[in-house]
Amino acid sequence: AQKPEEQAACFMRPCSTWFTTSWSQCSKTCGAGVRLREVKCYQGEALAQGCDPASKPEGKQTCQLPPCPTEAPEDCEDKATANCVLVLKVKLCSHWYYRKACCRSCRLKSP
Repeated sequence: AQKPEEQAACFMRPCSTWFTTSWSQCSKTCGAGVRLREVKCYQGEALAQGCDPASKPEGKQTCQLPPCPTEAPEDCEDKATANCVLVLKVKLCSHWYYRKACCRSCRLKSP
């Protein structure tokens, strides 16, 4: 009888694997923020659907930076363009922008 072939040609597809980009910068410059990255499934060089969802890497994570400053530095100066006299008159020192722009006036007015 004829001996069967010991080898046969076959087509093997590359496995599907998750690909991730680098993490983005944190969305905030102080305090708690978020950073993102793209997560895609590839089969060889083509986008695919065959990756295991249970092993999908995270695409979003929190980033914790040093706390945001709440007080102006001791040697601060009011911005000339801020009209701090009016800011004090209408009591806007509680708003972060005016507290920073009129830091000297707001600090002197604080009880």
